[in-house]
Amino acid sequence: MQGFRFFLPGASLVLALGVLAAAAQRAAGQPAAPSGGASRAALSGSAPSGGAPRVAPFGGVPRLEVSFDRGWERYAIDSPNAPAGAGRVRQGTAFTGQFTDEHVAAAGSDEISSATRGFNREYPLIRGAYWTRVTLPASARDESELNPGPRQFVGICYYRKRFRVPTDGREYSLRFDAAMQVASVWVNGRFVLQHQGGYLPFTVPVFRGDSVIVVRVDNRNNNQTPPGKSLERLGFLYWSGIYRNVWLVGLPPRHIDVFARYEEVSDSSATVVVRTTATDDVQILAMRAWARHKADARVRLMAGTRIRQMLDGQIMAEGDATDSLVQRFTVVHPHLWSPEDPHLYTLRTQLLSGGRVIDEEVHRIGIRSLAFSRAHGFVLNGRPYRIVGTNRHQDHPYIGNALSAAANYRDLKRIKDAGMNFVRLAHYPQDPSVYEVCDSIGLMVADPIPGWQFFNNSERFRSRVFRDIRETVRRDRNHPCVIMWEMSLNESYPPDSFRIASARVAHEEYPGDQFFTSGDTYGAQHTAWDVPYNSWEDPFGRPQDVQPLQPGFVREYGHYEFGGAESTTNANASTGEASLLHNAWNVQWEHNLLRGPSYYPWTVGDANWAFYDGFEAPTKGTTDWGVMDVFRLPKFSYYFFQSQAARPMVYIANWWTPFDTSGKVVIYSNADSVALYRDGTLLAVRSPDDGPDSGYGDWDHGGNPFDGGNARHLAHPPFTFTGIRFTPGALKAVGYRHGVPVAFDVRRTPGVPARLTLDADLQGMPLQANGVDVVFVHASLVDSAGAVEVLDNATEVAFSVSGEGVAAGPSTAPLRGGVATILVRSTGRVGTIRINAVCKGIHKSLILQTQ
Repeated sequence: MQGFRFFLPGASLVLALGVLAAAAQRAAGQPAAPSGGASRAALSGSAPSGGAPRVAPFGGVPRLEVSFDRGWERYAIDSPNAPAGAGRVRQGTAFTGQFTDEHVAAAGSDEISSATRGFNREYPLIRGAYWTRVTLPASARDESELNPGPRQFVGICYYRKRFRVPTDGREYSLRFDAAMQVASVWVNGRFVLQHQGGYLPFTVPVFRGDSVIVVRVDNRNNNQTPPGKSLERLGFLYWSGIYRNVWLVGLPPRHIDVFARYEEVSDSSATVVVRTTATDDVQILAMRAWARHKADARVRLMAGTRIRQMLDGQIMAEGDATDSLVQRFTVVHPHLWSPEDPHLYTLRTQLLSGGRVIDEEVHRIGIRSLAFSRAHGFVLNGRPYRIVGTNRHQDHPYIGNALSAAANYRDLKRIKDAGMNFVRLAHYPQDPSVYEVCDSIGLMVADPIPGWQFFNNSERFRSRVFRDIRETVRRDRNHPCVIMWEMSLNESYPPDSFRIASARVAHEEYPGDQFFTSGDTYGAQHTAWDVPYNSWEDPFGRPQDVQPLQPGFVREYGHYEFGGAESTTNANASTGEASLLHNAWNVQWEHNLLRGPSYYPWTVGDANWAFYDGFEAPTKGTTDWGVMDVFRLPKFSYYFFQSQAARPMVYIANWWTPFDTSGKVVIYSNADSVALYRDGTLLAVRSPDDGPDSGYGDWDHGGNPFDGGNARHLAHPPFTFTGIRFTPGALKAVGYRHGVPVAFDVRRTPGVPARLTLDADLQGMPLQANGVDVVFVHASLVDSAGAVEVLDNATEVAFSVSGEGVAAGPSTAPLRGGVATILVRSTGRVGTIRINAVCKGIHKSLILQTQ
């Protein structure tokens, strides 16, 4: 099992996992959390202190996997050679203006020798110094700036832990889900290994008895390891530290690895193909020799506690070999996985010897069929399916990319609630919990390897790209959410031969016709992707003609094309209502175009750039391209996307202040008609906008927004009311379907500030008492009627946090559009957190309960 975890101690509960997850869903009003692989502890990413690990329900020596996140010490050493300033990322308005591609051919130095020399020099000086106690995931430090840019922590960070390995017949190792970005490991003073790369897991063998592990994590610029781009010229931030979970893994001497895929899937039947590989792990067993192995493999497909299919087979292996058994079974009338109905089966695979179970893997799998073609677009489970997507970086203000599983869940739930059905995990493999959440809530995924505007034509760099491809596929191949495998280095444009080789390497890892590579075509004559990404023509065009027989996909849209480095998409609440409307208009105009006959079906879908505002090294503030800001506050464009989904909604994209002089009121809704009232008086009733599609206009200055057209290919066009004169008071919009009111929204002119409201953005997921989970807490300054003071972008709000929580980052924050936000982190204990906020002499408190 990877990533998203419930702690369910006791062997007798494992068979009922599907039922328990469903019960959790019903109780919390959330999708169930999946499982897979070895037994793991805790949704929080850390088992309760003293809690029992989950193990498989049989005798002998079962596999075990338990959180290893607590009890670490950290010592950070800033680099004297950290970047002093930012480089240029974007300039001008042409497509190529957004690129600072670097192509080098640098062999690099001996990284292991460099790390061991550094360790021998540094560790004796800090061994007896004061180390900070931390629970993982933990960056090298919390950043004090909203966007530290190149001033983020850069250097060496040491992590240390004392522990005891049990003597129980298992062979133990530590699995690090990731560390940024060169991790060198010593156990009991002896160098063990080095892992290069900041986004994929690595395993450290450990041996019985008392041990001390020391990990030296180096996040300085490294052109030998993808992405390879220097921080000061990077379009996101690397951040730092051991920022994902660590697991103590105990395997029996003989253990298995399971890969499930699907053939001939329909509503009436599906063939599930399960490859079970039995392995004697030579690294962990220290070259222990085996003469001849013979074992049985038993596969069960379960719906809840009911066994749908069961097959037995035999695995044979010679010496220290690895051997596989491939089993096929037919599921009659399968419950197929889709974003609307993300049904997951439980696949239980056991390795038996002499009738005794010696190992077991449990996975949550989703049966579905995928097809991409130029003629029919994307076809899911035999039916054409429109991809409505976005992009997401895995990070938060102040804590960087050290997100808990629960924080990842909240981020992904916001995307799902916005009406999206797809997310591109730009520009690297993200935390294992991300994929499990996407499986369970129904978000399709493009899964990229690490890369960004950089290519090193050295053998070392090229081999590490191919390694990343193989490891990404092997890590994530059992997840039904992954429909595209982005095996290209984002916007790096290496030689055609390298791109073709990348696709070939990926297909070697995943046989059959249900695996689809995707990647960039810009600047190429020949590529071999299954779903090539559309390219670009100035001033606007998104062709895909490098592979004319293949479909295309627009993996980023809505930002750079609208003004380049000064894009009119850039907006947040502090930049005002007009800029928020431009942000929404830009994505509406292009999304409508890409859904029209000029592009669809040969362009199978699109993903806007991006869902959340971001951090770039060359940008002092945030880069405000998103449909939500960095504090997870929605912009008008969020409600545009939400209106494209089925659940009834109405949203008035207007602040209703004296600065509204255009006479236009834009309303997003999926209703048949909308009635608009001012202070109870009906102003007008409108049908959805149905004006003609037209050119955008002046690309650099915002075009002709909300002209009543450019919406004919949307699932639900907006409603643009004109001639609406501002007078202070209240606007109310009521949406109707077939003459029946189904939703409404009210917007009031803000008056004199009267009170504060406090809200913890939990997204239905309680704050986990693990010392790493975080939640955004928003303080809104409102008038006596509850209208937010949207024009206040200066007043400071002072927060204090007590009890079982602390502020992660600054404890004061300015209002932006009348709302100030802090990030609150839990401690490692269950209890209450009290959050106090003060603004303009107004006080407000909020009590949070952790669990």
